[in-house]
Amino acid sequence: MRSKKLLATILLGIGFCLVSIPGYGEVKKYQNITTFFLRARINYIMTNPTSFLDVDFDYDPDGRYKKLFPEGINTKDKIYIEVRDNRGVFSYKSGATKYFANLLKKQLEAAYSFISILATDMDNDIVARFYNVKNVLIGSFYQGKYYFTFFGIYTPLS
Repeated sequence: MRSKKLLATILLGIGFCLVSIPGYGEVKKYQNITTFFLRARINYIMTNPTSFLDVDFDYDPDGRYKKLFPEGINTKDKIYIEVRDNRGVFSYKSGATKYFANLLKKQLEAAYSFISILATDMDNDIVARFYNVKNVLIGSFYQGKYYFTFFGIYTPLS
């Protein structure tokens, strides 16, 4: 337990040293962002050894992930998070929309906590997509809202 806390403290300290702070609500520039995301992914898995999902992080400097979202969504200079269900967590049941929205929120917030040093505002700096066990898109997150995807139609989850 002590070694985990020590490791987390050291990594957090290193993260603070390597990240510059340009302003609130912007993804902070990081010299080697790929390494940072790899560490965040490993830390996420190590912190949640029995309940982790397949989470991947990427920075979109030029808007290449824009094609994955509905028209009008800007992904340029945002962090793209992809959450893939490898444990049957996202087994959606009819009539349980509020439960499902809370589940997506919980999983995204858990992943975001490992990159919050880099992305200062989750609603403005993050875009995300959620996939079920069968690799089917089931939801998205952008502009601070969660959306359920059913046959390519995005429906806000309240």
